Amino acid sequence: MAARINTTTLHLQTVQPFDFAATIDSHGWIMLAPNRWDARQRHWRRVERLRSGKVVLINARPRGNRGRVKIQLDIEHPGRLRVGEQEDVLARIAHMLRIDEDFSEFFALCANHPRRQNVCAGAGRLLRSADLFEDLVKTLCTTNIQWGGTCRMVENLVNDLGESFAGDATLKAFPSAQAIAALPLAEFKARVNLGYRSDYVHLLAQRITTGELDLDDLRDPQLDTTEVRRRLLAIKGIGGYAAATLLMLLGHYDQLPVDSVFRQFVSRHYFDGLEVTDRDAQAIYAHWGRWKYLAYWFDIWPGHGWPGHA
Repeated sequence: MAARINTTTLHLQTVQPFDFAATIDSHGWIMLAPNRWDARQRHWRRVERLRSGKVVLINARPRGNRGRVKIQLDIEHPGRLRVGEQEDVLARIAHMLRIDEDFSEFFALCANHPRRQNVCAGAGRLLRSADLFEDLVKTLCTTNIQWGGTCRMVENLVNDLGESFAGDATLKAFPSAQAIAALPLAEFKARVNLGYRSDYVHLLAQRITTGELDLDDLRDPQLDTTEVRRRLLAIKGIGGYAAATLLMLLGHYDQLPVDSVFRQFVSRHYFDGLEVTDRDAQAIYAHWGRWKYLAYWFDIWPGHGWPGHA
């Protein structure tokens, strides 16, 4: 007998300025399972496994005008959604949308650049996952591969190992570290083809499950970027590019993701296609200080970037 599905509606207040669509669609993460985005309806949904173990389907939509945006969350769930579970949902969505981050300094810098004034209207926040393990795995799945391959790998991982929502078995949450670590490495490789990344993801899941690695430590606001980066680089499979991406996801924007895409972009748009050293390429964004990553990201991201000047 199918479980009875109920709906609980909650509202999440935002910090102004806030642009819901720009936040959702400002980073490739929205294209990766279990996220689903209907741009026309401005409807974001994803399946989440809560701390209690309950698997819910979260439907998020903006309400109000740009000056006073709040987010309506229609949460579909089996049984009753307890107060603690409701608070868990609110905390997860607030974290994913970075509602608690202060971007006022970045917006002030953008105001002095004509091509960045649309960012001041409430963009700047880059979507992330509620759980750092998910962000780590997804970042590993972006290394040395085209974006389509990343999307396929994450989709396969969710479909094969994610826990199903009771109201629709085809909708699944991102798999937990425990679900991955429970499989022998050979079986994990056979079931979910992540290429060479399988070893890294499986080892990461094991370290978290045994308690050897506590990812919550990396969220400590007292840690500076240098220390967080050092700890990230100590995770097998994480190199300089992946560390810069993860620093961004953790709210540290003072490191640039120096990879082939970065080098080609800066060479093409600032040096007439000439070969350029990494030092000179990074100097283009130096005056953005601790916001360098966002300055680069909104240079390159469709709808916000070039033509213009950093």
